[in-house]
Amino acid sequence: MTLNAQKTLFAIAISTLILVVIQSFGSLPEPTRATLAIITVMLILVIAYYLIPKPSKETSPADVWSIDANALADAIFVTDMNGHVMGMNQQFRALVPRAEDAKDVVALLKPLHALALQQSQADDVVSAVKSSPDIKFTDRLKLSDGREIERTTRPIEGTGDRIWILSDVTQAVTAGNDSAMHQTMIEEDAARTAELAEQLYHAKSELEQKQTELTRLANTDPMTGLFNRRRFLSLAEEAIQNTEDKNSLWVIMFDIDHFKRVNDTFGHAAGDVAIRDFANLISDAMGKRDFIGRMGGEEFAAILTECSADQAYRIAELIRRNTASNKTISDSAEFRFTTSVGVAPWLPTELSIEPALDRADKALYNAKIYGRNRVVGYE
Repeated sequence: MTLNAQKTLFAIAISTLILVVIQSFGSLPEPTRATLAIITVMLILVIAYYLIPKPSKETSPADVWSIDANALADAIFVTDMNGHVMGMNQQFRALVPRAEDAKDVVALLKPLHALALQQSQADDVVSAVKSSPDIKFTDRLKLSDGREIERTTRPIEGTGDRIWILSDVTQAVTAGNDSAMHQTMIEEDAARTAELAEQLYHAKSELEQKQTELTRLANTDPMTGLFNRRRFLSLAEEAIQNTEDKNSLWVIMFDIDHFKRVNDTFGHAAGDVAIRDFANLISDAMGKRDFIGRMGGEEFAAILTECSADQAYRIAELIRRNTASNKTISDSAEFRFTTSVGVAPWLPTELSIEPALDRADKALYNAKIYGRNRVVGYE
């Protein structure tokens, strides 16, 4: 019966009682009868106040819910404080096989604990909860079939019972692990990308160094480090295209005198030393814009730019004198050698460097004929 119905019944009973009492006072005098009637009504109201049930101050009607446990997603069962099973919802019956047969929380959870990777720890939790009536506890059971169950238990306030809630969190955990794995993969990919970038950087640097070295080897003479014949002729053609003063470009040809005799007397290793010494002697006399090439064997050539005839002959003579006074020292011997030099100008009417080279070579040939160790110009 609701509280409002109880109040209605009390009101009817009190009204009837008042009428009966007042009628019983009919034989009394009017003042006395009225006074007694008032006192009777007040007494009845006081008694009614204390006898009518009052709503609880702790729980309002809005706080009282009626929920079907089978409508919940989680598996739920209730025990008393001694662990005796009071009831369970359908989700729990689906989670734990043969749950209906268990009367105690230990037996109820035994099939689930049998699948736990840490069964003894799961059993210990139940024992601890049974021995501690006020405990609130949450743990997770990792099962051998890959599922992960979150288990929460707490006492139900105002009763002697305890509620157990089991939630399958496998998907949430898997999603979290996938996210962590994805992040790890991203970090690993970033590390591999950085490592690959570093490898590519070093590979590119090494390739550039090799390309530079190949270019150097393609353009230079390996013994002396001077330009080889091909590169020298290419630079000479560029020089005649870029010269501003058409009368300032000169060609000098050099040849070591009696070089075969040096090889035969002191050995080819000593001859190689002589060639390197001679290359250094020519290089020391050249200007910044001048360049030298080894044309083959003991023969060398130089292009002088922005140079007068007098300067060209003085440079040629300086190289001849320095060569004659130089002492070549090899592992097997010490010796001296001389050079013959031919000098010729490039003419502005010529389209290439070849005519000037031919004239310088003829002048060099004349220097050989005239006795070697001398400078001869083309006439």
